Amino acid sequence: MSMASAGWYPNGDQWESYWDGERWLDMHRPIAPPPTFVAPDPVSSVSQQAPPIPEGPLLPFAVSGVIVDLRPEGLYLEGTSWLGRGAVGDKPRVVLWDDISTLERTSVGIKLREGRKVIQISVPSKMQDQAGKVVEEIARQFTVATGRTLTTAKVTRAEKLTAVGDVYGRALVRRIDEISEVLSAADHAREVALSHDLIVWAKSQKVKSGVEFAAAKLQELRVARGAHIPQQVGVVVGAAFGPNIVVFDDRVHMGRVAYPIDVLTEAQVYVDGQVQVTTRPSMTAAAFGSILPGTALIPAMAFGKKEKTDTRVAEFHIGSRGWVLKTRIPIGALSDARATAQRVNAIAAGIQRVRPAEADPVPEAPAASAPDITSQIERIVELERAGAITPEQAAAMKAQIIGL
Repeated sequence: MSMASAGWYPNGDQWESYWDGERWLDMHRPIAPPPTFVAPDPVSSVSQQAPPIPEGPLLPFAVSGVIVDLRPEGLYLEGTSWLGRGAVGDKPRVVLWDDISTLERTSVGIKLREGRKVIQISVPSKMQDQAGKVVEEIARQFTVATGRTLTTAKVTRAEKLTAVGDVYGRALVRRIDEISEVLSAADHAREVALSHDLIVWAKSQKVKSGVEFAAAKLQELRVARGAHIPQQVGVVVGAAFGPNIVVFDDRVHMGRVAYPIDVLTEAQVYVDGQVQVTTRPSMTAAAFGSILPGTALIPAMAFGKKEKTDTRVAEFHIGSRGWVLKTRIPIGALSDARATAQRVNAIAAGIQRVRPAEADPVPEAPAASAPDITSQIERIVELERAGAITPEQAAAMKAQIIGL
């Protein structure tokens, strides 16, 4: 070892000692085991080397039995479980951008208002961050589609009322425009249905003075277009909380439906049953007539008490081709119901089915006297006001009568 350089050298199988180049020192240590080779984990090594996987699209967003997605016209909602259908509705639908009043991220999920209606979508805690991004994306798409800003923070009561009122106003304008187009097309049946739907919808929105405002806008439209303004002729009140039937001079309303009165419309009051008269022994007559024992039955039967029992059931029916409305009415209201039925039948009898002149030309009639011409023109005006004929048909008929 005299030639060996200084360093640690083995001293047996488990120890090594230190040689200072000239002699052994009293310095010893255990021999360190050779390093163990550990094969790299293929999964971890790949994950460390590969770039992070980018996040997927935020929408569609599925949570708590509800699917939320975007459509060009609005927000798509679909319930995939009984809980989800209870939150967003039984059928898939799209909430129009103009019908969204507020959108909030809450501690329990997403809170959306469709007009005044609140839609609450629950979100688990582990998906709250993703829900926040979804809300921001919906708000961004709302701004792109409408040009308006939709806040996602918690709104105050005043802000909510303002937003709901704005949505109501925009929806009302759309419905009024649709009725205006129908009036231009002289589609009386469609105008009746849409006008009634407008009032039913306004009631469902529960906006303060919303029904009165909608009715006023509808009245303004009719006046501006020179359309017929319906006049109420009777109300048939249903018995035992039954539905009422409201009759106008050109249409009939019942609940959520409305139909026009045409030449085939007929109303009738039906009564079934009878008034029964029953007699029972009078105890008063028995007391005064019981002079002798056993004689009380004779005056009791002779002067029995009579009672009337009205078992009649009355119904009001009104209908035309393709529809029938009916409701039970109290027996005491028979006279009013019959009067309303007579008015309806008179209105229907005054309506004549008029075909376009080009489809069914009318043979030329001899010249009529001045009083006859006046009465015929008045009749045509009445038909036009009732909606039985269009303004164009009325003008053609007047020209034919005058001889132009």
